[in-house]
Amino acid sequence: MQDDKSVPYNDEHVISPSARIQNILEYLADLWKSSHIPSNEDLKRIAEFVVLLPEAYKSTALTTLAEHFVNSIGLHILDLMATYQQKAEQEGISAEDVQRTFEDIFPGAFSILETLRKQLSVQSLDALAALSNITIPLYTLSKVDSAEEAQSWLYELPETYQSELRQEKMLIDMQHQHTTSDGPDQSSNFTHWPSYEYAPAYEASGTGTAQINEHIGTLPPPKIVPISYKKAPAA
Repeated sequence: MQDDKSVPYNDEHVISPSARIQNILEYLADLWKSSHIPSNEDLKRIAEFVVLLPEAYKSTALTTLAEHFVNSIGLHILDLMATYQQKAEQEGISAEDVQRTFEDIFPGAFSILETLRKQLSVQSLDALAALSNITIPLYTLSKVDSAEEAQSWLYELPETYQSELRQEKMLIDMQHQHTTSDGPDQSSNFTHWPSYEYAPAYEASGTGTAQINEHIGTLPPPKIVPISYKKAPAA
């Protein structure tokens, strides 16, 4: 039995918004032309301020900064969905196949996006650097030009990203969290930060190989997090 979460399509193979929704979208598009995206220098200035905050506020501030990068992946996943829908007809993919793909990936992808939104917790500058080192190469590697590429990444990117963050203990299940005020001092994670050297190129295997030197401001990530996996064939 189909539930009410199936993806509706009309005869033109696109979701048709109402006139009111279309007007709002056009209004938002005009507003977004002048929206501010934090620059590299903005992020560096924020990070420099955050690491000097009292311990009572530092964790929340670091997580807020980390959300910038996690949200970029969330938006990228939504963009992959939009790209897949937009380019599918051009590549001879039927509306039925598109709908089946969306019904297949939506439950897992949106569950992961919700998990990232609710459970992200970054406790140190080292963790923020590791998060950036996971996020930026994956974002770069999963840029696509076709519906087929978008479909393939939609099957693996959400789960891969969540798995990497879990491995680095950046996702906290609040129902099982036992942290108390008597726990270890999180500031100890910063002790050796100035001694880190520039990070070597990051490599991730997929449809191609991305090699990127990324760092926050003038400091490199203290930790390289390898990601190695094989792309699943398009459905």
